[in-house]
Order: sequence, then structure tokens, then C-alpha cells
Amino acid sequence: MAWVSGWASDISIWETEIYERFPSYSHRFIDYFDLVEADFFVMPESEIVVGWSLGTLALLKNLDKKVKEQKWILVCPIIDFCACWRPAVVRATTLESFGKLLGDVDGKDKWMESALRYSPEQLNAGLEFLVQTHVNLETDNYLQDDANIHAFFGTHDKIIPLQQCEGIACENLGHWLPDYIRTAPWSALVANDA
Repeated sequence: MAWVSGWASDISIWETEIYERFPSYSHRFIDYFDLVEADFFVMPESEIVVGWSLGTLALLKNLDKKVKEQKWILVCPIIDFCACWRPAVVRATTLESFGKLLGDVDGKDKWMESALRYSPEQLNAGLEFLVQTHVNLETDNYLQDDANIHAFFGTHDKIIPLQQCEGIACENLGHWLPDYIRTAPWSALVANDA
């Protein structure tokens, strides 16, 4: 399985939990920094790709490179971040204010410690990516054209507006990836663990 990180995130900080939850797979973690430089983002060759937040947008912008049989699981998918967040607000986002939007979640300190290793320029590059990038659902139609793409979003997500979400609503979940890993609302899609 390949895990594509969100803004200011490194999913490998949860690798112990991921290996415990999905022991039948080898896991590859794509760091946030590798996403913000579009020329360097290489589509994962894994059987299953899990994207989170900004990582879903990076995946969807590379939809033409997806292997047909590859399963994509999009957690807290982003279609057009600035449809509901003004670009000036996005550019003014700080790690602290983003952390507040995540809410009181288990492990946020670990995430913040990892996020602080990114330079201000790297963090800003991701915010600019969010401002400048969007997926046109009418032309790309990513969920209806490919039966191997599944999107999951939390009904309590304060970062991705619900009006942008298309897919399976997860009650009582927000924007925090570890909560999705722990509850695994998409485990039936992971054939070896179903």
C-alpha cells in the first residue's frame, strides 16, 4: 500500500499503527514534501493507494497516470480548496491554526513535531498548490468513471467543506487520518484484510 500525505504531514509517523492494522501489505509512505514539487511526484506503483487531504488533490491531478486495476482510497478528498476558503485565508494559514481546526485528536503533538521540520517555504508551496489546483468534477468525474476510486470524508471535518465531498460519509470523523485508520471504514476494499 502507498500512503500519500496531506499538507505538512508525514504519514510514516503512524507506521506502527498502519502495519498492525494492515499486516498483509508492505507499506510505502510519500512525504508531503514530495507532493509540492509537481515534477517530482511519481505515481505510486502499489496495488492500493491511500491519499489524505492535499495528497488526494495531488493524486487526482495525476488521474491520467493511474493504473486501471489500482485501488485508490481518498480520505478527506479535496476538489477545489478555494471554492470555500478565500486564497488570502489559505495563504495566511499557520500550523497552529490548522492544528486548531483538526480539533482535540489523539497524537496531534506528534504530527505537529513532524510538521515543524518543514521550512516556511515548503509549507507555503503546499498552500499555493491548494490555491492554484482544483479538479473539475464535471469533466474528470473521478468517482463515476473508475470503480477502483473510493472517497471517504468525515461529517465533522472543519477543513474540507462538506459541499465539496462526494463519496461515503463517515459519521463522527473529522479530518484526522489516524481516526480513519483506527476505524478503517474502507477495510472491505482492502482485499487481503477483508
